[in-house]
Amino acid sequence: MRPGMDATREIPTFTWRLTDEKRARITADALDFIVERYGLTPAQRALLAAVPIRWRRARGSSAFYTRAAHGFGGPHILLRIPPGIMAKWNTYRRARARFSTPPGGIDLPVRILATAVLVHEYTHAVQHGVVGGTRRRYGEVETTENEIEYVRREAPEAFGLLVPVVRKAPRRRGTRRAGRAMPAPQTGLAALRATVLRFGATLTGLLAPRPAPAPRSSPR
Repeated sequence: MRPGMDATREIPTFTWRLTDEKRARITADALDFIVERYGLTPAQRALLAAVPIRWRRARGSSAFYTRAAHGFGGPHILLRIPPGIMAKWNTYRRARARFSTPPGGIDLPVRILATAVLVHEYTHAVQHGVVGGTRRRYGEVETTENEIEYVRREAPEAFGLLVPVVRKAPRRRGTRRAGRAMPAPQTGLAALRATVLRFGATLTGLLAPRPAPAPRSSPR
């Protein structure tokens, strides 16, 4: 779907069945985005398209698996799609990604949400070198940025509901250490006691007999 179109018009108001046609469209849209984003060649697109997807119509987290599991012999994707026609979109909160969904998430049509999540998992596949070349640094910042960019293009009204993520100011080094080194202020009673002890020590030094001077050595 191109920007500016109403995402809810193409979705029936009573249900949204995950047919083979809709799976193919979700996959194609996610692949198109990733190919454009990274400038992939047709051969690299084919490598990414060959990653198997395990579709699950259920709530929960999706994931990219780097090893054989769930009956697949290598890298594959688990894509969970919530039931219903609308679902909550929640992103990772990363300062370098600049934006995040507010607490409680943002409502999105299921098809757009499923494609955004697949964009996220395809990004992990690129990071792990599925399309060949140098592996990219693994992390959730890049995946979150791509996910948000896809929603910005396809559902600008949802993008407008994102909240900025403010980076926390770094803590100055040595501040806590210096604070621990400072002695606690003395109370009035403690200060009086210290004064008496100092006076006693001075008086003892004055009354103590002075040692006799040592005899001078005679010259040889």
